[in-house]
Amino acid sequence: MIKRVTKDFETRSMADLRKVGAYQYSLHPSTRPTCLAFKILGEPGVYFLPFHVINRHWDDQDPKLKKLWMRLIGEGYEFSAHNSFFERCIYDNILVARYGWPPIDPRRRRCTAAKAAACALPRNLEGAGEALRLSVQKDRRGYNAMMATCKPTKTWNAWKKACDDVAAGKRLSHGRRSIAEAPEPPVFLEPEAAPEVWQTLYTYCKIDVKAEEAVDLALPDLIPQELEIWHLNQKVNWRGLRIDLPTVQKIVRIMEFESTTKLKELDQLTMGLVTKPRAIKSIMEFLELEGVALPNLQKKTVEDILEGFTLSEDMRALLEITKALSLASTKKYYAFLQRADLYGIIRDLVMYHAASTGRDGGTGINPYNFPRGLIKVDKLRPYAAVENVVECGYEMLQILYGNSLGVLFSSILRNMIVPQDGYELFVADFSKIEVAVLWWLADNKAGLDILRAGLDPYKYQAAANTGKTYQDITDEGDERQLGKAQVLGCGFRMGWKNFRDTAWRLYRLKLTNRQSFDAVKSYRAANKPVEDLWNAYEDAAIAAVETGGIIHAGKCKFFTKNDFLWIELPSGRRLAYREPQIAYRAITFTALETDPRTGEEVEVERTGSPKKTVQFLGLDKSKKKLAIEFTHGGVLTENITQATARDLMMPALVRLERAGYEVLLSVYDEGVCQKRKGVGKIEEFVKILCEQPVWAPGLPIEAKGWVGPRYRK
Repeated sequence: MIKRVTKDFETRSMADLRKVGAYQYSLHPSTRPTCLAFKILGEPGVYFLPFHVINRHWDDQDPKLKKLWMRLIGEGYEFSAHNSFFERCIYDNILVARYGWPPIDPRRRRCTAAKAAACALPRNLEGAGEALRLSVQKDRRGYNAMMATCKPTKTWNAWKKACDDVAAGKRLSHGRRSIAEAPEPPVFLEPEAAPEVWQTLYTYCKIDVKAEEAVDLALPDLIPQELEIWHLNQKVNWRGLRIDLPTVQKIVRIMEFESTTKLKELDQLTMGLVTKPRAIKSIMEFLELEGVALPNLQKKTVEDILEGFTLSEDMRALLEITKALSLASTKKYYAFLQRADLYGIIRDLVMYHAASTGRDGGTGINPYNFPRGLIKVDKLRPYAAVENVVECGYEMLQILYGNSLGVLFSSILRNMIVPQDGYELFVADFSKIEVAVLWWLADNKAGLDILRAGLDPYKYQAAANTGKTYQDITDEGDERQLGKAQVLGCGFRMGWKNFRDTAWRLYRLKLTNRQSFDAVKSYRAANKPVEDLWNAYEDAAIAAVETGGIIHAGKCKFFTKNDFLWIELPSGRRLAYREPQIAYRAITFTALETDPRTGEEVEVERTGSPKKTVQFLGLDKSKKKLAIEFTHGGVLTENITQATARDLMMPALVRLERAGYEVLLSVYDEGVCQKRKGVGKIEEFVKILCEQPVWAPGLPIEAKGWVGPRYRK
């Protein structure tokens, strides 16, 4: 039996955990653990500590409990929790730092949420337990007790708001004024005021520990190389990212001033009918009265009508203001300030195994969805825009970048990430790695030869489309652009209609139905091994579910075990598909046919014959519940390709960390590290990143990198 302890805290605080993140939450003076439950794996009892004011300190603990806790630490027990980073923040920043508890080696920590995510199950404890159909489930009734005790009461919130309004000189109704004049009520619901609520909370905490242990026992541990990646993830989240705090604060001040100004303009343009930027219904109704009917006010909708329609000067101004005020990317500046400490460090940003393929995701400010930006960057002065923001005032910035500064601020979001004092950033990203991985998995020799020769795969595809030679395709123009859209879009069985829409949305290529149909056909003809791989993976998944045996397909193997379909990747890591079953499904598709009356090609919806496929329980859009999904060769190929590309990046980050390049972030195929100035070399950095894994002989791996004082694209 593994020597492991499962533990769980309940806490309370005046800080908002969702807004400030786990680390800042644990540092807030009001944050306290309300109880701690822990259980030794395999033993029946649950140890429990209700933390009242008098018994948080280590010196005040029962001698038997202190002896047990020290034995667990001394004998090398692992300490597991569901969302281990939060538990570490509470333990290290409160129990150890404030109350003298003995520290726990971070490498002895384990996380059942990470194990659940690695098996493509919901990260939340309730969802994971339901997916595994465990006999011990998270206590739903205790949730209300937890919510009642973890934050200030409604009574205190009402009193505090009324007092703040009085201090701000706001007029209050008689009822509100009497609230402000009342004595300060208790901030939190105390045990003596509601003992039954607190007993429910204690039961909730104990059941959580049992549920976490059940999840732990039901799922396989992370394999050794994955455990190292998870430890690095925890280290990165604890280290955090540093932001240029003074510049962020300046930008927020400018945005607030500009927002006030534009709201006044909005009020004037709509004759007082619209006074708030989020009044979407009112704005749309006003636009319709002026003859501009829109289905919504989403960014793309507004941009399309601004580009493609003749509008009155007022209507154009109204839409420009609406667009500027609703830029989601600029709201990240407020998130920067909410989550940063006094030194500008933001922690708890990278979610391990956020996607079923194993790729990380972002939390908090979410650096994974920073916009590319619309401001053209001078290669000789890549930080010119942010330097202007640092040096110039509001009026000068308007002269340089136009009346709306939202585009400017959106474009320099990445520039807000800076290294520690005395350090510099090292950044590199793999070149065309998904294309290389896909062609390597498919043993697409022609494509691999192009990559190994250092040639352009997009021009290679463009030549196949046109019948021209590779040398005849220019670096600029629609021929190469179409080749790029095909290489990056058609590798996972994309249909012609979807390709047509994607080519326009991402590459601004306006294709006819026939051109799109021919483009998909041309890609498949030029990359026949890729099409064969789709079929091989689809057949292998079906055979593995039907027979229960181990089925090899390309460089992967498929098998079922413990109610999962597993796909073992070349790296040895496995992808998981819960409760796989064979199903027969008729696919509806869009055919391109000739109208016999007009001779024109038209789109026609067709439904094929029912076809054997694999269905399984996958994560729904909320990522908290499982729902039935169907898969096919194209989707399986996409999963395996992205997972394999991830298995190149994440171990490379572990190597970089060991070489002294402190990992700050990885965004898909890009690694971001820092090292003391003058100590590192970009050539060494790229070499470590591109080191050939023993499991990937022949896979072309290249990367380009740079060194600088700020993050950029």
